[in-house]
Amino acid sequence: MSLYNNISQNLANLGLIGSIKSGIGSAIGGVTSQAASLMGGGRLANTVATIGGNMATNAAMNLITRRIPIQAQRALNVGAGAVGDLMNGNWDGAGMRLLDSGLLNNLLPGMSGVASQAMYWGTPTPLFGGISPAEARRIYEEMRGHRLAKKNLYLLEVSSRLRGDDASQRFNFFATDVEYAPFTIAGEKRKVGGAVVDAVQGNEPVELRLTTVDDQPGYLKQWFADHHAAAAAEDGTVGVPDSYAITIKIVHAFITRDSSGEGYRDIGLYRTANLDISLSRREDALQELQMTFSQLDTFMKAS
Repeated sequence: MSLYNNISQNLANLGLIGSIKSGIGSAIGGVTSQAASLMGGGRLANTVATIGGNMATNAAMNLITRRIPIQAQRALNVGAGAVGDLMNGNWDGAGMRLLDSGLLNNLLPGMSGVASQAMYWGTPTPLFGGISPAEARRIYEEMRGHRLAKKNLYLLEVSSRLRGDDASQRFNFFATDVEYAPFTIAGEKRKVGGAVVDAVQGNEPVELRLTTVDDQPGYLKQWFADHHAAAAAEDGTVGVPDSYAITIKIVHAFITRDSSGEGYRDIGLYRTANLDISLSRREDALQELQMTFSQLDTFMKAS
């Protein structure tokens, strides 16, 4: 390493006062070694020379401390460190060293605090997964800007021609859970030589499972029974889809019709498939109905 590089490295790492103290220590160390040699070497000579060297080093350090106030030493170290940074081409390091030292507070009050904040916000930390707090805040603000859909907010509308009334209000009030897979594509994998070809066959009908509570007169149970009889009567006859078709619309993330225009929606034509009822005297709870609806022909669209 060249003399230029040695000087710049020492100034950047130790500062001016640190470099002077380091030089004094090195010089006295050399004198100590020579003194031990003149006394014949050996363990006793080395011990005496080391004690004398330490006393000389302490005296020199105390002289520097008495003659140069601590604030002045700090300023000299910061200035020399900045010079060392500049000699190494580290302009950012020199600027941050001056800001963080507090020496500019007389000209620009609060600049040391600004420097500390800048270093904190710009330094990657394991606490944030290896990114800087500034980057973590940017990610948080970007995430906060999206309105996330909540699973407990949905609007349910159920209607049919059979009853002539709109059961949406009852279903929307009484429904507790809705489960369905709106998109299912059937297909199979076929071997062609050493490869596999995906052969799509078409869409699968949707199975919608709806969990609700009911009132004492059993409005929803009777509603389901009427639609079941219209599809498959007890005398063995079946009806036409126009008489038992049920239109079910689900709007995600909204609970009122006024606000539902912004939400994602699924709408389809269904028929009744299955009704599960569970009664128990072991617990005092609301009666739940497990309703299952099956989609009609997939090419039929609800109006």
